[in-house]
Amino acid sequence: MKTPLMIAGSILAAAVLVAGGCGPRGGPEGEETVERVPVRVVEITTGPVTATVAATGTIKARDDVPISAEAGGRVLEVMAQVGDSVSEGDVLVRLDDELAALALRQAEAQRLLAEAELDNAEAGLERARSLWESGDIADAEWEATEHRAKSARASFAAAEAGLGAAERQLRNTSIQSPIDGTVVFMYAEEGHLIAVGTPVAHVVNDDVVEIELGLSEDQVPDVSPRRTTTVRVRALPGEIFDGKVEYVGRRADDMTKTYPVRVVLPNRTHQLRAGMVAEVTIDAKEFSDVVVIERDWVVERYGEPAVYVASDSLAVLKRLTLGKVIGNRVIVASGLEEGDLMVTFGYDQLTEGAALEIKGAPGDSADQHTSGSDDR
Repeated sequence: MKTPLMIAGSILAAAVLVAGGCGPRGGPEGEETVERVPVRVVEITTGPVTATVAATGTIKARDDVPISAEAGGRVLEVMAQVGDSVSEGDVLVRLDDELAALALRQAEAQRLLAEAELDNAEAGLERARSLWESGDIADAEWEATEHRAKSARASFAAAEAGLGAAERQLRNTSIQSPIDGTVVFMYAEEGHLIAVGTPVAHVVNDDVVEIELGLSEDQVPDVSPRRTTTVRVRALPGEIFDGKVEYVGRRADDMTKTYPVRVVLPNRTHQLRAGMVAEVTIDAKEFSDVVVIERDWVVERYGEPAVYVASDSLAVLKRLTLGKVIGNRVIVASGLEEGDLMVTFGYDQLTEGAALEIKGAPGDSADQHTSGSDDR
């Protein structure tokens, strides 16, 4: 049985042992060891950046012309086939022109008759004018002569119009290409009887192509004509094509609530084909001397966007005012200054005043961007 003196001695010994174990963890006696959070940082710089707008559309040939018959008749000859290159004015299809030629001859005869009647009426009018002015004929007779001349002029004008229509009708029996291009469809066949308005052929010129886009009300304010664009086509991976904005709509489409924007680009190699799906990036708006950071580097603290910067190896929280979002980056309107060392890795482990262990030199990481280039 332990006496009170023995118990008191045991307690004193235990107290000495505990006091001896209360020094700094893992360090020499008398030194305090601070746990540091490993981070990477990037030095903030300012520079230019171009905001971009991305949208998807379908490629169309600049000149894409369906051709229909303007005269009816039997197809005598098909003079072009699918794949043929044609020039403006080349005949694609010839129709039977016998009836049209007869109608033209009749119109020519009617014009000659009307012309003779007009000459006779004009001569009679001149004779009547002299007699009327000398008082040798009554006013009623002069008015009748004048009326006959007017009627003859009207008949002549109608005959000329009829002759023009007959000439055009004859021309329409030779169906021509209205543009330079390539025949992509041919519907006419020899011997078939076709009516006015029947589709005959389809000619396309895709030396220049266009893409119709629909932009939202948030996207369209930054876009203006003549802005440059980058076009990528899913069917041609790895290929990049340059174009320009030609038109920006002033009114939203009632159905889609988007604004129409047309992009045009040259197609000299004819790689781009109508119907291909294209992804278009428009260089919409340029900013100069701004700070741009990755959106992933921004944290939310106290309900506001913020980032951590390194100051004397300590984490300092800086609240930000953010501006335009550019892809996966964002412009910083205020909160960061040129030269700040912003934490880009390890920030999710930080609190205000945390001790930092900076890994590598600022700017070593290839994916650390703080100022602009095109966001593509």
